[in-house]
Amino acid sequence: MEAGPADGETVRRRAGWAWLAGGDAFVLATVPSERSFLNGLGMWVGGMAAVSGFAMTVAASQWWSTSIVSVLWVLPLWAALYCLIERLVLKSFGTSRAWNLLITIPRLALSLAIALVVGLPMAQVIYSGSISDQLNKDATAHIHQATNEITHLYDAKIAAAQKEIAATQAREASLQKQVTNNTFLAQCEAGYTSCSQTHKTGCGPYCKRDAARAAAAAAALNTSRPQFQAAIAANRRKIALWQAAETSQVASRVAAIKADRDFLTRQAALDEIEKASPSVTKYVEFFLAFLIAIDLVALVLKLTHLFSTGGAYERSAAALRGLDVVEAHRLEEQARVATRRITLEARAEENADELRLRGEVTPRPDEPTPERRDRRSPLGGPASATGPLGD
Repeated sequence: MEAGPADGETVRRRAGWAWLAGGDAFVLATVPSERSFLNGLGMWVGGMAAVSGFAMTVAASQWWSTSIVSVLWVLPLWAALYCLIERLVLKSFGTSRAWNLLITIPRLALSLAIALVVGLPMAQVIYSGSISDQLNKDATAHIHQATNEITHLYDAKIAAAQKEIAATQAREASLQKQVTNNTFLAQCEAGYTSCSQTHKTGCGPYCKRDAARAAAAAAALNTSRPQFQAAIAANRRKIALWQAAETSQVASRVAAIKADRDFLTRQAALDEIEKASPSVTKYVEFFLAFLIAIDLVALVLKLTHLFSTGGAYERSAAALRGLDVVEAHRLEEQARVATRRITLEARAEENADELRLRGEVTPRPDEPTPERRDRRSPLGGPASATGPLGD
């Protein structure tokens, strides 16, 4: 009699904590001595699933730089996944020692990966104070460097523009000075004997020369002044734009440096702390080793129990699987025989149809031949005997 869904559910409930350790209620019924060990191992797996789920939640908050509350959904998800992985691994153990040792290799690799994924963010939480100080120092140095780079770039441009302004103003001042000096000399030649080269008043040749020079300089000044003013105004606008761009870039760069506190930045800060203090490196390595060791407790207990007791549960499960193989073999043989019989019957019918179509059908033994039909009486009675003694 096959068990229905209700029976299957009852069996699964009776497995209890042993289910997390890879146990099955049907197999445990044949080896009840293994139930206590598997129940204890299942409790450990459940507890480790909760601890690992919490550690993974803390790690997720560090990866995404957010609060633990916002990533609490990671805890049940990882805990359920951890239980399934551990059950599959523990359920895969059998009676072969070589196979059991081979199973431990991927589980060791998984423990190492979990330790790195969880341990490094947890180490950042442990050394959060030192990491914060190191980040502040690094941020100050980066801000100083970035500010110097930006200032040096724009200072060179502003200095070049200011030189152009000074050169333009110098050319304007030179023309203005020429106008002033030549006008003074012309007036001096015309009105004062003390400063006149001819010591005579009136506008003589020197006066006319100086007046012509003053007029030429004034004309050049009036012609170039709009250009001078435009050049000065353009350079001043450039300087104002560059100063505004410098201030903006410095502010944005400083804000970006201060906001750069993601997982990789904190890990880089932790690496700098480890270089400065070797004891921190030793503690981090010990913490990672501790995570690997505590994650492998269930696997070590399972292997120790197998090698010390002979694995009664695994042997019983192997025997039950053997019975399943026998039943499967019986069904395969029945299917093979039925297939062979159907094939032969189909070939026989095919041959009979072919002979019938060719007209070479051989009468069956129970079918009357024409000779026998002739021996029957017209009334359907017994056939009359023929031969020498037929009278």
